[in-house]
Amino acid sequence: MGSWNKQFLIATVLAMTASPAMAAPWVRGFVVDNYEPAFYYGGRSGTEEPGTDCPKGTIPILDYKKELKTSWRTQAEIDKITLPVSAGGEGERAVSPAMQHRGFRKDIDTYINPFAAPDAGMLQVTGTISEGFDLDGNTASGGFISPKGERGIDNAFYRAWGCIMSYRGTPYQAYLSQRANDKMLDGLYTMVVRLSGNADPMNDDNVTFEIAYSPDRVVKDPLGKLVQDVSFRVVKSAQYTKLKARIRNGVLETEQADVRMPAFSWGETNRGETLFQKGRVRLILNQNGGLSGLVGGYRDWRDVYNKDTFNVPSGGATRETYYHQNQISMYYALKRNADAMPDPKTGRNTAISAAYRFTAQPAFVLDPPTPLALEQPPYPGGERAMTERERFLKATDTRAIQPEVPRRREAEQPNQQIATSGKPQNPGADY
Repeated sequence: MGSWNKQFLIATVLAMTASPAMAAPWVRGFVVDNYEPAFYYGGRSGTEEPGTDCPKGTIPILDYKKELKTSWRTQAEIDKITLPVSAGGEGERAVSPAMQHRGFRKDIDTYINPFAAPDAGMLQVTGTISEGFDLDGNTASGGFISPKGERGIDNAFYRAWGCIMSYRGTPYQAYLSQRANDKMLDGLYTMVVRLSGNADPMNDDNVTFEIAYSPDRVVKDPLGKLVQDVSFRVVKSAQYTKLKARIRNGVLETEQADVRMPAFSWGETNRGETLFQKGRVRLILNQNGGLSGLVGGYRDWRDVYNKDTFNVPSGGATRETYYHQNQISMYYALKRNADAMPDPKTGRNTAISAAYRFTAQPAFVLDPPTPLALEQPPYPGGERAMTERERFLKATDTRAIQPEVPRRREAEQPNQQIATSGKPQNPGADY
C-alpha cells in the first residue's frame, strides 16, 4: 500500500473516532410493578391522620344507624339490623342487604339507582396540590397545582374521592393500592410499556410510546419482588395505545390523544380496559433502568362508579361495610365534580378528569409471530356484576328506576313487591 493510501486510511479512522456516534434505532421495554390513582397524600407518612389534602382526615367508618334511616324503615328495624354480633345480631349478613336499600321506596336497589337516595355528603379534598396534567390548556381551571408548581392541574377524580380510606395513603401504600398491586403481580393481568426511537434514548424528538396488556405473567423472586429483563408478548387488539412522544433529558411527554390501557383492578370482574379521553402520558426514565409514569385524561365517571361498586364477590355492600365507603355519596361526588365532555342533549358533563401513576422495571416487550387476543376469561358468577353495570347505565340514561332483580333479601322485607318500572316519585332526588 502506498504512503498516500496509508495516510488517507489513518486520517479516515481518526476522523471516524473523533466524530460523534451516528444515531441508531433503539428500543426499551418495561413491565409495570406498581399502579394506582395519583392521589396526593398530605398527611404524615404512614398515617390516616389529617393533612393538607384532607384537613379533617380520612373519611371514618359509616354510621349505619344514620345511613339506614328512611321514611319506611322504623327505628326498631334499624336497631335490629345493626345489633352487634356479640349481642345476638347478624352483623354484616344483615347490614349489607339493608345498605343496598335506602331509597325513598323499599323495593329500590340504591346501588343501581343511587339517585333514588339522598346525598349524605362526603368529605372531599380541599388541598391545592395534585398530580396530573393541565388537560384543557387553561391554567385558571382545574384548581390544583402540581408538586413542581405547574398550575391548572385537572384531577377532579382526586378531589371527589381522595379522602376515602381505601384510596388514601403514601404512594402505593393505600389499602386498595396494595391489594390491587398484589393481585396484578399474582397474575390478574400484566401491563407493559415499550419505547422506541432513532436518537439518544434520553433525548429524542421522534419517539414511539406504546402501553399494552400482556397475557404473560410476571416472574417474582423468592422475596416476592419482580424479576427484571423477562420477556413479555404484547396484545394490540384491546387495552393498547400507540402515541408519538419526545424525550428531553430523560423525561418523556406524549402527544395528547385518547389512551386505552389496562384498568386499575383488584378482582376479575373489574379488570379490563380504561379509556382516558384526551389523555397524556409522562414518563421519567430512572438511572436504575426503570421508570416512573403518570397518565391522565378524562374518564367516563359512570365507568368509575361501576367498576368500584359492582363486583363479584366484593360488591357495593361489602365495600360499605369493610372499606369505610359510602357508594351513594361517591356517586354524587363523581357527578358533582365531572368537568368535561358535556352530553349534547342534557348539557351534563359525562367525564371527570383523572390521573394514575405507575412504576415499571426493565423487560423485553415483543411482538408475537401471530397477533394475540386477550386472555381474561369470565369470572364464575361475574355476569351478575356486568348485568348490574348495564342496569345502572340504563337508569342514568333514562332517568327511570330500574326494577330490582330478586336475590337474597334482608329479613325486614320478607314479602316486599318488586317494582316494574317508572320514574322516581321523590321530587327532591338529584338524578
